[in-house]
Amino acid sequence: MRRESGFTLLEAIVALAILAAGTMALFAALNGALRSLERAEAAARLDTATENAVDFLEALNPMLRPQGEAELGEYTLRWRAEPLLGPTDNLTDYLQPGLYEVALYAIDGELLLDGEVAGRFTLRRAGWRQVRRPELS
Repeated sequence: MRRESGFTLLEAIVALAILAAGTMALFAALNGALRSLERAEAAARLDTATENAVDFLEALNPMLRPQGEAELGEYTLRWRAEPLLGPTDNLTDYLQPGLYEVALYAIDGELLLDGEVAGRFTLRRAGWRQVRRPELS
């Protein structure tokens, strides 16, 4: 009786099925990792855009510009400021009315990406405007 070595057709099909199942699992894991990476990169971009928006609004006087829009890279910043306290006169060291009127504002900001809201935040800022001229002596 002669014994031949090698694989039978059934053994080859089983081996290919195991290889295919392992490859599909590997591709599913890789796809999940790529999606996680994309989400992490999008969150990092939104975080950077939010920091830029806060920096922009901290330089803004909400009493003079209570609402508006600005382009910040790929994002659009939209804001609206509502007074919380004031307006009231600032006081000098001698408790006399100063040159400015001041108020505290709550500024609601939205970051838009392709016309859709990507993030929201609120901050508080002082607003001011000059209402008196300095007296020259």
